[in-house]
Amino acid sequence: MCLPGFYTGLRWGELSGLHRHRIDQRRSPLFVVEVDTKSGIKEYPKSSKNRREGSLPPHVLEALERHIHRLERDAVVFTTITKGRAGRLLSDSNWRTQTWWSAVDGARYFDGDGEQQPVSHYPPHSMRHTCASWLVQKGVSLYEVQHLLGHESFQTTQRYAHLQPDAHKAVLGAWERLDAPLTMAA
Repeated sequence: MCLPGFYTGLRWGELSGLHRHRIDQRRSPLFVVEVDTKSGIKEYPKSSKNRREGSLPPHVLEALERHIHRLERDAVVFTTITKGRAGRLLSDSNWRTQTWWSAVDGARYFDGDGEQQPVSHYPPHSMRHTCASWLVQKGVSLYEVQHLLGHESFQTTQRYAHLQPDAHKAVLGAWERLDAPLTMAA
């Protein structure tokens, strides 16, 4: 669940409500149509803007294919695995307690000096922020990030603007390419 979370930017309810037939294994898009809520799966996410399509990198699609290959076409992709309770919809609070926090507690990364460090206690929503941050840092436009994440307002997406590499380079380049720039008369 975390791998697609980091590479799609889906909200927790969108991830836990994802159905197998919403993953196009030939073209790699993922269609966000259903959302898991406290009252069950709902067909229309937060708003019409949230009904969207995203792309899966090949390594994420491969991991998902290994996970979904035995699932029925209309099955929810991520369900409980506890013996005797397998196949049920996930509960956000139980998933956080039993899966997310224990995984975060055991996770490590290598710092700039090559030393292993514990991963900070970020909540699951940090997968969404990480996805947006990575995309902006790699030059994906804020408009595309807004579309991918289903942000209603561009102002929500603008919080990632400071991460754009050389954000003003294109503007400066355009000014330099002007055929007849305006000048001040002496």
